[in-house]
Amino acid sequence: MKVSILTNDIVTKRGLKAEHGLSLFIEHDGKKILFDTGQSSVYLRNAAAMGIDLKSADCIVLSHGHYDHCGGLVHFPATGEYPPIFAHPQAFRKRCKLHRHEYVDIGIPWTLAGHPGIEKSLVYNRKALNPFPGVHILTEIPRTTEFEDAPKGFFIDKPEGIVPDVFSDEQMLVVETDEGLTVFLGCSHPGVINCLKHVMKCFPGRSIHALVAGMHLGTATPLRIEMTIGHMAAIKIQKVVPLHCTGITAICEMKHCLKERCFVQFTGDILHI
Repeated sequence: MKVSILTNDIVTKRGLKAEHGLSLFIEHDGKKILFDTGQSSVYLRNAAAMGIDLKSADCIVLSHGHYDHCGGLVHFPATGEYPPIFAHPQAFRKRCKLHRHEYVDIGIPWTLAGHPGIEKSLVYNRKALNPFPGVHILTEIPRTTEFEDAPKGFFIDKPEGIVPDVFSDEQMLVVETDEGLTVFLGCSHPGVINCLKHVMKCFPGRSIHALVAGMHLGTATPLRIEMTIGHMAAIKIQKVVPLHCTGITAICEMKHCLKERCFVQFTGDILHI
């Protein structure tokens, strides 16, 4: 499997751009998957510089309905029809974050009404899907750990009003390989260990070989970071690739504790799993 990092928060390569967001281009067993699109056309520019033809994508997976993961979709170079776009129906609700006692919009910065081509290609799901052999999309991730609470300060607009967001729309991509499962996560809002436990429940007896993920640990306490890394070590994941919102402190701790099993990657890097 080849994973090209089209968008991430940091870039070190000349001629590429970075932004707060995530976009990955995954090639495996003849299939090509675009996982998230960042917040702008940056992923498009970087893909061109890396020699990647995004029009060859067999599908697009949107991890959740935030601007830094879905904003760039409107720039996708669709010729005629878009490929299938997998999303949870809650992803398109209004989302906001409480900042200095004010609600700040952090949802998808465009509407389906203004982009009928995207709406036509959407595949909504609330359960596990298997779009290609060995490729799975899981959503509505249950919370089963004691130390991973729902992120504070995030809200979603529902018929009953603006309520705390529990991120039921978060989707993860799970790919089967000969060495084990590879798990892709956009932000891990339900908690990265909750997500991994859900994978293990859905695939009993299968090992998780690699984790490529934003983990939303930028503001996590030292204890939560320590417990997160401890669970990763116990699961015996062989490759941990922390991206996007994981946070520099958590990334440093993962590298210190997991050593050669932690791979620090940036925009433009390519992973072979």
